[in-house]
Amino acid sequence: MSVKVLSPSKAYEQIESMFGSEIIHPEEVSEIDIIKTGSPSLDRALAVGGWPRGRMIQLAGKEASGKTFLSMKAIADWQAIDPENCACFIDAEYTYDPKWAESIGVDNDRVILVKTNEAAKIVTGLIGTVKTNKQSGKTVITPGILEMAAEGKTITKKTLTGRVLEFNLAKLGIVVIDSIAAMVTPVEIESAVGKQNIALTARFLANELKKLTPYISDSNVAFFVINQVRVNVGQMFGNPESNPGGKSLKHACSVMVNVAPLGGKDNQIFDDKDERIGHKIRAKIAKNKVGAAFKNADFTLKFDEGIVDVNEELLELYKHLDLVKRPNNRTYIFGNHTLTSKADAQKFVSLNFNYLEEVLRRNYILDEEISFEGLIGIDDIPLASDKDVIETATISDVDELF
Repeated sequence: MSVKVLSPSKAYEQIESMFGSEIIHPEEVSEIDIIKTGSPSLDRALAVGGWPRGRMIQLAGKEASGKTFLSMKAIADWQAIDPENCACFIDAEYTYDPKWAESIGVDNDRVILVKTNEAAKIVTGLIGTVKTNKQSGKTVITPGILEMAAEGKTITKKTLTGRVLEFNLAKLGIVVIDSIAAMVTPVEIESAVGKQNIALTARFLANELKKLTPYISDSNVAFFVINQVRVNVGQMFGNPESNPGGKSLKHACSVMVNVAPLGGKDNQIFDDKDERIGHKIRAKIAKNKVGAAFKNADFTLKFDEGIVDVNEELLELYKHLDLVKRPNNRTYIFGNHTLTSKADAQKFVSLNFNYLEEVLRRNYILDEEISFEGLIGIDDIPLASDKDVIETATISDVDELF
């Protein structure tokens, strides 16, 4: 029996004729598009420098742990890149606060806000519907927002401020569902009040997530699902905590991050009146399909400001990775720049934050050697050793320091 062996080109043509031109993607795999988290340590823990686009990301944790904040911070950072960049926020908990979002840096005019907790409406709004009229036999296809984003279509919508604006969905970079636990399935809607239904959300998502993930990839959006924590009653061994949505949600997510406040009074922030205004957060990467999992990231969160002390956070990362020379406990050496106190080092980091953050990112992603050429010195500004008051500076503060 003779066997005919096809050449690679002929085999490719035959597969293409049988299954279509989109079945094989011969193009090279490019670097993953990301949106920064706002925390240098969390960017590094995610291994790619931020939240990956085109993937589903679960943010889970207890109350007041910063889940919604992290998604809102991602929206603010995405909008800051381009004034036309927009996001979609599906508010299944009916708790979206425009004033709080604005204080974080979110432009409410560039947010497509959807208020519904009906799971079927949420899914069909994302991926669209196909309906056939039984009388006429015509099929009506209604595209979802993710399909329209992949095709770069434009929609008109009334914003939270009452303005009617056009949204170019090619600029849609983030979709947030807040939260999975608040979604109501069709069976629950039709059930009698008080009737016990078991795992309805998990059963619903098991079918619908298979439809949803291809649209997320094609539209290249960072798709956040916020989730809560439940306790398995009667579990005697192991961690009794779990998240609504079942195992299918865990498999569908490319990244799973569990966030929780660190215990102890030392990790809490109080104001002059001894009222708690923030705390330190630990984010654990429970799953990561774009890098190594099971890494931790600690950052400081203030309720009315967001992530603070990013300069100190970046400096600690450089110390942890031995990327800055420390001949003694007081001295920090960045290339040709020598700082003689921690406060001076923080001011130096604030002046060069973008540069140092990019150098660090290229080091752990591309394994490039550290280069400190082009850093701004602090010779022309007062040093902390001159008893200046040092505050955590953002990038916009650089001009003010000169």
